[in-house]
Formats: sequence, C-alpha cells, structure tokens
Amino acid sequence: MRVRADNETFREKATNVIREAIMSVHYKPGEALIERHLCDETGVSRTLVREALRLLEAEGLVRREGTRGLVVSELSVDEVRDMFDLRLILEIELLRRFVAQVPETDLDRMAPLLDGALAAAGRREDDYTRLLSRFVHQIWEGGGNAVAVQVLESLQSRISYIRVMLYRTTTYDEHQITIGLMRDVLTAARARQADEAAEVYRRYLMRARDRAIGIIEDRKASRPDARTRKVETKDK
Repeated sequence: MRVRADNETFREKATNVIREAIMSVHYKPGEALIERHLCDETGVSRTLVREALRLLEAEGLVRREGTRGLVVSELSVDEVRDMFDLRLILEIELLRRFVAQVPETDLDRMAPLLDGALAAAGRREDDYTRLLSRFVHQIWEGGGNAVAVQVLESLQSRISYIRVMLYRTTTYDEHQITIGLMRDVLTAARARQADEAAEVYRRYLMRARDRAIGIIEDRKASRPDARTRKVETKDK
C-alpha cells in the first residue's frame, strides 16, 4: 500500500491506493478508517489522506457514521437495485445508439477484450475486471451521449466494487456465461440488431444485479449478530 511518486499527484496516488484497498476488501465494509493508520500504511501526510477520503466519500465508497467517523461503505440491497435500475435505463439506450452507429472496425477492436478477459478468468482478477470494464466503456462512449456517460462514470467506483465482488464468488463456468453474453452483444451489433443486443445486455445486467443482491444477503445472514437475532426470535 505504500505510495510512490510518479506522474500522478500524491493526492491522486493516495486516493487510488486507498480506493484499491477498499475494492480488494483490504478494508472491509463497515470498517472504520483511522487517519493515523492510513498515514502509516500509505506513507503520506494526514492532509493527503483527508483529501483522498473526501474524494472517496464523494464516490460513495466511504461514508460518515455517527461517532465512528468515516467507515467503508457497505452496499445495501436497495442501493444495488437502484443502481442497476439506473444502469438499465442509461446503458440500454446507449447500447441502442452504439449499435446504430458503431463502425465495424471498432467492433473488431472490442472482440480481443473479451478474449483477454476469458483468458484471465479465474486466474488474474485485475486483468479480467479491467478488460470487461473497457468493453463496457466502449459501449458507453459509442452511444454518443456525454451526459449519460458522466452519470455512469460517477457510479464507476461502486460498479467496479460490485464487479470485483462478483469475480471473487464466480466459477470459471459462470465467467464463460458472462463473456458469452458480451459476445452475443457484439454479434447483434454487427448485424445492426439493436433489439437483440438490448435484450442480451439486459440479461447481463439483471444477472449481475441478482448475484450481487444474493451475495449481500448471504453476508448479512452469516454475521454473528444476524444469527443471534434469529436464535432470539426462535426462542420467543
């Protein structure tokens, strides 16, 4: 987690390091973020840590919780549903525009992203999530609506967090299904079949939403306090 100097500013570097620590569950959902500890781990000043935490709070990865101060955000089922509802509205429309106007050469460049993601599935988490994210971004950007892309990019940290969470609980066979759906989107786009592409992409998003909700619900059910409440309720 040490921050090293390079072309990025120290603030950007510190933010990226802490963001990655959250997304990799080095800091767990609900865990308090102590500035002194963050300074020790990253090697940067408390001022830079505070600036980084402010940015991560704006992204929704960090939130304030009463006397505990800043803690790692924990996505609720309602938040996941709301986020995917918004993604369905915006991304399906962007995909339709993408299919209508994307050059064939762009589709040719997108196919290797899926090949790379499948090769990385189950072995190289960073490569898999990065390549899948690039593929989705190509659709966003090819949709030709900059405002919609800005809205989606404001959710990027939470989208990436969910993508990492899903990756770590997904079998290779399930990765194959995901990549297969994206290949079907490309096939429909080549044929300029917007309805078919939209339906496949909708299945992709709904599948991710349902699995993310299942993971969150399983985590809550496995907590000691949740088990205790169940026992107490049963005793009553």
